[in-house]
Amino acid sequence: MGQAISLPFKLANTTLTFYRGFFHYLLGTGRHSPYLPPSDPSSTIPSYLRPHQHTPSTYTSTPIFHRHARMHLYTLASAFYLYHKPHYRKPSYRRDILDNFSNVAIPGTGIPLSYFVWNRFSALTLVCVGYPAISLAASVHKWMKGLLTFSGERHSISEEYKVRLLAPDDWFSYWRLNCRIAGLHAYLNMEEGSLAPPKGYEM
Repeated sequence: MGQAISLPFKLANTTLTFYRGFFHYLLGTGRHSPYLPPSDPSSTIPSYLRPHQHTPSTYTSTPIFHRHARMHLYTLASAFYLYHKPHYRKPSYRRDILDNFSNVAIPGTGIPLSYFVWNRFSALTLVCVGYPAISLAASVHKWMKGLLTFSGERHSISEEYKVRLLAPDDWFSYWRLNCRIAGLHAYLNMEEGSLAPPKGYEM
């Protein structure tokens, strides 16, 4: 009973952490700050993106989870920086994600993700509204699946939601993480006056 009562608060806290972390890298100091590990006194990493010493021993309380979360949120924010920038294989990053997302649908709907990234506003709506909703639905689905299969495997909705929203480990998220890092690296290393990466650059 106690877990059911605390669940909405845990979900709300995770969602708040997501919004704070995302906008920290999109509009805040994280947009321009150099990368420094949490142990560095000059690090600007906010407390909510650092592991806490006095938390239960779960995966979502480990340093590696928080490092993955920072990478995920930073690259997610970088997609909006790249949106109209030249891309190494397309005229722009926008064109690249439109082409890629035309072959990927929201699970269970058949609706291509490309419908939601035609402009920055629709993409931001997808990230801020659609992404948390999809993560929650997937977390509840996994919990129900564990109950119905009688496998004895217990899943925590709040823990699964935290993983899916802050540090997802599914193929799609790793694919997009790789694409955002590759696009950002290529753009920052392009030769001046050229839309192509520097000579010898390989993805």
